[in-house]
Amino acid sequence: MKALFVAALIALLPAAALARPGLDASIGPDGVTVTDSDTPVLFYRTKPLHPGTEPGRLNYVHPLYAPDGTILTQDGPPDHPHQRGVFWSWHQVRLGDQAVADGWFMTGLTFFVKQTNFAGERGGAGVLTLQVDWIVRGDPNLAFVAREVTVVRIQPLKAGARRIDFDTTITPLVDGLSLGGSDDAKGYGGFSIRLIAPDKLVFGSAGKAVQPAVTPVTAGTSMGFAWPGQPGLSKWSVGMSCKVNGKPVTQWILRREASMQNCVWPGRAPVALPKGKPLRLQSTLVIQPATGK
Repeated sequence: MKALFVAALIALLPAAALARPGLDASIGPDGVTVTDSDTPVLFYRTKPLHPGTEPGRLNYVHPLYAPDGTILTQDGPPDHPHQRGVFWSWHQVRLGDQAVADGWFMTGLTFFVKQTNFAGERGGAGVLTLQVDWIVRGDPNLAFVAREVTVVRIQPLKAGARRIDFDTTITPLVDGLSLGGSDDAKGYGGFSIRLIAPDKLVFGSAGKAVQPAVTPVTAGTSMGFAWPGQPGLSKWSVGMSCKVNGKPVTQWILRREASMQNCVWPGRAPVALPKGKPLRLQSTLVIQPATGK
């Protein structure tokens, strides 16, 4: 009788009262969904949607949500089908003097997500830890060329804002591995985000407006993105910053058109990654209420 009474009380509670408080994660067959009191925060993809045609389309975040549930990213837009939410990739993946894969276009390179783990921290943060193998798809062999560990630390909301830190360590498993950006004057590569409605964006760094350009723009150690006057988006802004081996990135590819935004590293010239020596890429996104709507 008591159990029936409790069940009846639960049935009368509003849905909000049943929401699980705090940051949590659900690990499914295709990825990990992180929530905050049952409101979605992000989805990390562990399996490609179309493994036969796009085996490398995994190991990225989409959707990324604002605290009110607004989706802030795009995946596979018609203008640039290879762009995918929040991603870290390079056009030039080389072994010795040979280009063996293009991680940006997802050709010749795929990933195997070996392990996903989510844990809460004292203070309320949620930590998603990902262990990923990089696999070059040669003909006819596969080569495991690097091991990646990415730690995604999602902070609880503070004054309506959320901070998400991506801490990625890439350890080469073979000799001769190098990474480079696009082989042109743009040199884009590294940590990138394909935001929704990119043609409506404005940019700011160190308290000053920044104008996009075809080639990299030199600015401060962080970049802000906002959508003034855009219904549903004008209430939010996104800040981004990056470090490579502890050194802040100050070169930016910025687009007020249908494209992505990028912390440029290393640029056009490939950088050698010695076997067994980790490369560390630290990137931060801050989603916060916009000022000057």
